[in-house]
Amino acid sequence: MHQQHGAALIIVLSLLSITLMLGLSGYQSALVNERLAGNHRAASLAQMGAEEAVSYAWGEGGEHLTAGDFVTIDALEAVTSQGWASFYPGSRAGPCRGNLRCPFRYVRVGGQYYIVAMGAIREGDHTVASSMPVVARVEFREIPDPAFTRGLLSAGYITVTGNSELTPARRADGSIDPNVVHANSIVSISVPEAQRAYITSGADRMVEVPLPGERPPNESLADCTRGDPPPHCYKRYEPAIFDEYRNRPGVVRSCNVNLNALASGTTVFCEGNLSVGSGSVEGRQITLVATGSVSMSGSTTTSPPERAEIGLFVVAGGNIEFSGRTDNYGVFWAGGHVRQSGTSRLYGSIVAGSFIQSSGGIVFTSINNVTNRDAYIEAEPRIVAWQ
Repeated sequence: MHQQHGAALIIVLSLLSITLMLGLSGYQSALVNERLAGNHRAASLAQMGAEEAVSYAWGEGGEHLTAGDFVTIDALEAVTSQGWASFYPGSRAGPCRGNLRCPFRYVRVGGQYYIVAMGAIREGDHTVASSMPVVARVEFREIPDPAFTRGLLSAGYITVTGNSELTPARRADGSIDPNVVHANSIVSISVPEAQRAYITSGADRMVEVPLPGERPPNESLADCTRGDPPPHCYKRYEPAIFDEYRNRPGVVRSCNVNLNALASGTTVFCEGNLSVGSGSVEGRQITLVATGSVSMSGSTTTSPPERAEIGLFVVAGGNIEFSGRTDNYGVFWAGGHVRQSGTSRLYGSIVAGSFIQSSGGIVFTSINNVTNRDAYIEAEPRIVAWQ
């Protein structure tokens, strides 16, 4: 009888041991499953953070996104193949908070634009989980830069002596674009009363004026956070513009050219002051660029205004000077002033960093049929693919 009780005790102990081992095994399995679930949750949160970062980088309809936001790289894989430790430094901060981080980058590969983002769960210096890169490909539509379709735009003043005539451009839907003449300082120009509505100045509003080259040292940005910033705060400089043309394949390096001798598609670059002889551009597309000033002699076209195409694009880091009575079809962009002597007809636009001055009157037609692609910008972005 006692032997039977001893056997029962052994059996009970064995069963308890087996039950304990099963319980421990189940507990360990539950811990593993919990960890797996936690890791899966962390990875899912990191991936959602990356997607949230792309949406944040895109913004409200992408309306504030420009091609200038994107940094050129050699290959997309240089970014997408990076792990978290390499991707995070140098990226822009996303909207995520707490332990969730979601940085992003704007990158450009050739003519392709991408928003690349990653997400990660961080605990102190430890990365719990990180996402795969999320990539959105962005496309821009090329349109004429609005600054080059409005007419006369000056960061300083505009003065025209003598009687003048202004003809506004028409939009694609046939409506009139009233933005023909604007100066952030004063405007002094005599036109018929019906055309006064096409003229505005700094007294009406200040307009951002894009300019080629570097901001001069005397234009400090320190005061631009004031409630009434000085006028130079409304200038936007594009320092890379000359490098873009300087390094363009096939560029003609000359500081003295005749328009008649230039083939369509030609870009002329001058390191200094450029002298341009008379000649008709007509239907050709020609770009003239000088780090210094540009002096232009004679007319650039003989076509009537109703068949005008704006194929000439002139960029000067300094001033642009027209001499004599001239008929000019083109976009003229100067970091300094633009000045014309004698009665002239202008079809196109002028953008100047200091002032625009004409003596003898001006017959100005703001035409929006710019054909020179150098006067275009990439705008109206849209996301075309996710990966």
